[in-house]
Amino acid sequence: MDIIRIAGNESVHPGTLNLENDSDLAIGLFLLINWIAEDVYSRPRAIDEYYARLPESKRNAIEGRDKEV
Repeated sequence: MDIIRIAGNESVHPGTLNLENDSDLAIGLFLLINWIAEDVYSRPRAIDEYYARLPESKRNAIEGRDKEV
């Protein structure tokens, strides 16, 4: 996230335009944003959906086991 923050800050301040940024940097920043979205939202949601498919008795056993720790 720091990469995105720093690269973005270098390009958006009034009166400044960093012409050294190129399409490779822009593509890289979009890839980073997509990876962050996947890690923060998509992957946990998919894991939750698969977990919800487990039989209720198995989920209860897992939750009981995790309470012991």
